[in-house]
Amino acid sequence: MRNSVRSIWTEFNEPIEARLDFMYLDIKGLVTTGLGNLIDATSLAHPHTPTPAERTKSHQLAQQLGWRTKVGDAAATPAQIAAEWDQIKARLGQASLGGASFRAFATLRLPDAEIDRLAFEKLTEMEGVLKHRAPFGSFDSFPADAQLGLLSMSWGMGPAFNFPKFQGSVAAGDWATAATRCRFQPDTGGVSLRNDRDQRLFKNAAAVVTKHLNPDTLIWPAVA
Repeated sequence: MRNSVRSIWTEFNEPIEARLDFMYLDIKGLVTTGLGNLIDATSLAHPHTPTPAERTKSHQLAQQLGWRTKVGDAAATPAQIAAEWDQIKARLGQASLGGASFRAFATLRLPDAEIDRLAFEKLTEMEGVLKHRAPFGSFDSFPADAQLGLLSMSWGMGPAFNFPKFQGSVAAGDWATAATRCRFQPDTGGVSLRNDRDQRLFKNAAAVVTKHLNPDTLIWPAVA
């Protein structure tokens, strides 16, 4: 990953995901925190009703983070973290009101350093998955804008996303066509904003190639 991509990652995502330092439910009813990071192992087949094993695994995911109590600013215990996860998960009717609405119910907070650590751990993990997929095997040589676009798509859909036509365009180095094939659903709200940004990134990548610009330099948010 080019340094210009890593250095702008949180700034790029915050207008899309919001930066929330507490547990909340996403629109699917899954417990989330930070910059849209899931800490919920519940299957999407039944997102509202975790099995005992899924609940235990979810508690373990949440307990890997350095939570602090809102009152007293003390390190949260594993029991406090598990209880917080349970009480947030139970507020399914609140999910449609957005993540920020859970602030009133949260008793734990996540320090900024932990939010950033979690975000960059996920970013590095996604990069590794992409590099092991044939269409993206040359990831290290892609223009910075293309790298950012691919990582953005992975953040929204997971790095195992399957867009055959888009992937074919990437494998061919045809960034202009990739820009027409990168949008994913539901193309509304934050996803639409991400799609718009991703399209601009791939268009910029095409210009970097055709104009022989420095691939280390990130053009976004400007237009090449």
